[in-house]
Amino acid sequence: MSGRNTAPSLRFLKKLPRDGRTAALHALLLTGAGLSAQEALAAALADTQSGLPGRNDALSSQERHLCAELVYGCLRSEIRIAYLLGRVLPRPERLPLPLSHILVLAVYALLFQERVPDHAAVHGAVEQAERLFGRSLARVANGALRSIQRFGAAVNTPEFYTEDTGRGTFGAWDGLCRYYSLPRWFADLWLAAYGEESALSLMRRSFARPWTGLRINARHALAPDLRAALLALAENGRGQAVGLWGMAFAPGALPTEVLGNSLEHWRRGGALSFQSAGSQLVLEELGLTCWQGKVWDACAGFGGKSAALLERGVDVALSTDRAWSRLRHLPGLCRDLRLPAPAVCLADATAPPLSRWDGHILLDAPCSGLGVLARRPDIRKASRRSPADLEQLADLQSRLLDRLGGLLQPGRELAYITCTLNPAENEQAVARLLRARPELALLRQWQTPHAHPWLEGMYGAVLRRA
Repeated sequence: MSGRNTAPSLRFLKKLPRDGRTAALHALLLTGAGLSAQEALAAALADTQSGLPGRNDALSSQERHLCAELVYGCLRSEIRIAYLLGRVLPRPERLPLPLSHILVLAVYALLFQERVPDHAAVHGAVEQAERLFGRSLARVANGALRSIQRFGAAVNTPEFYTEDTGRGTFGAWDGLCRYYSLPRWFADLWLAAYGEESALSLMRRSFARPWTGLRINARHALAPDLRAALLALAENGRGQAVGLWGMAFAPGALPTEVLGNSLEHWRRGGALSFQSAGSQLVLEELGLTCWQGKVWDACAGFGGKSAALLERGVDVALSTDRAWSRLRHLPGLCRDLRLPAPAVCLADATAPPLSRWDGHILLDAPCSGLGVLARRPDIRKASRRSPADLEQLADLQSRLLDRLGGLLQPGRELAYITCTLNPAENEQAVARLLRARPELALLRQWQTPHAHPWLEGMYGAVLRRA
């Protein structure tokens, strides 16, 4: 579907109501054109970039949240939904691209949106199809969705997905991959690396809706009060503390306010920010929040880990990244959080403009992201990840580690972090560095437990130069 021309498809959208579902349809079309889920969602929700000339009516907060749920949910379950449509349509790939996505949105509603009655999901999709393509294709949409309804509760079991759309049959493992909407080679990688029990746990976790992480600014005067109040709101397992100053809430459980004010009020006041629970916890598990001396964040990205360390009193003196589109946000983030901003520099960490660095080094390396598939579902697309991509990333990580390891001074530490679950990018990358640089010693390493039901899959290691 992604290979079809998207630009003409976007022009169709001005025929539809300006609401969350239309915005989600727009975003899904943009992901097919190569944008990430985050980029596509931002573009679809931005009035000036909506692709709908003359339509400047901003969406309500409720419609924006609906749009986000639909975009991430449809991408997360895309493989399962494509299989279902293949069972009821002879040539689904020949449908007009917007109609394909209309059907995907409707099937997602049938499978996962409990508050949307089935008849409303079907009716809405058929109405959209008729507006865009006429009565004939509207009947096709109606027939396909009614056929999926007739499958009943069987679609909620992995066994249903073992039958091939060509009417052959495949094994239980193929059915599980389809059920959890995971490319087969992802699942095979985990199976070979960690065994069947862990692979199944990772498949389930990758398909679950992600929890929302909050990080309380430890420097804020009301930080202890905020933490206590948020803990009190985390009732019945719907929220959980993350390290000393983090909190995570289950989907739909994020409180609207705390201590009488909205979360946005506290964010604007520098008291808290949003950061995934895994990203927070890996810093604590590796002991980086206790680092003494200056720190260089060599692949700082948007600056989340730099800010998290600054909040804990760590002297992050330098933050660099090779993409200014990411790094430029760090000074503003520090300003919002009332933190001392580190020096920022546009630099490629494989060839940094430094001959030595007399401090610790944090390398939050570019990686395949297989630990955050729930949060970044577009990674599942074949156009976004392939086995060759993982080989290229492993090579890049080795070059980063070797270059930064060579700059490390005696007694200083190098922390290596990824958000993936792939031994070639994690343990094996560290092992390669230790063979190449025997002056380094592995102090500790940590990985998210495979059985954890919702925490992002993170890996980290700390090495010290003797």
